[in-house]
Amino acid sequence: MSKPIAHQAKLTNAQLGKMVKAYQKGTTWLSIVSTLVFAGGPTAPAGVATALASALAGSPNNLIAAYHSGKHAYHVSVYASGKKPSLSKITYIYYTKSNLSFRSPR
Repeated sequence: MSKPIAHQAKLTNAQLGKMVKAYQKGTTWLSIVSTLVFAGGPTAPAGVATALASALAGSPNNLIAAYHSGKHAYHVSVYASGKKPSLSKITYIYYTKSNLSFRSPR
């Protein structure tokens, strides 16, 4: 990644399935991310949940297709300004069956 990483995580195919079902019931992406991704687990820096929800809302069909094809999702949020800390984040989502890891620039 060309900017410092604020947060990164893997969403398993089972988690994607729960997200798809919630979306199909009309639940908003921010609610889905808040309850299924970050609830009761590790917290992320401010702005990460909103950035992830925005990224998912921009391409819900990609998540649905990934779920049905057995893929996982890896998401990484970087500081938009390129400096840590920053409230603005940019989130990238990668759907794959392979393991991925991300590194911040040195």
